Amino acid sequence: MKAITCPVILTGAATRADGSLGLRFVTPELPADEKVAFMELQNQNLKMLLQPSNGEPVELKEVRGQFDKKTPSQRLRASLFVLWKQASGQGDYEDFYRREMETLIEQVKSRLSDQ
Repeated sequence: MKAITCPVILTGAATRADGSLGLRFVTPELPADEKVAFMELQNQNLKMLLQPSNGEPVELKEVRGQFDKKTPSQRLRASLFVLWKQASGQGDYEDFYRREMETLIEQVKSRLSDQ
């Protein structure tokens, strides 16, 4: 996957119920292959740099959202949920979660030295 650089105009910003922002951008007219490059990035986690194109030096402001704030345990729980869904999503997720966590705990315990 390639990165894209393109002049854009920010035409709208709206707050959402979860505290995030919905942003709308307009590009200049693009040939088909460049449109495809944008379409391939849909629904991907991306990093975005917005910088005025007037050439004046600007201070970089880094904004960190929820994607950067998940704890390792939250990431593990979310990954186990996706695994459960992919494996059919049948049965109770909480039972699946507890079984998988017990398996992981036993794996870690087996690596501990006897002291």
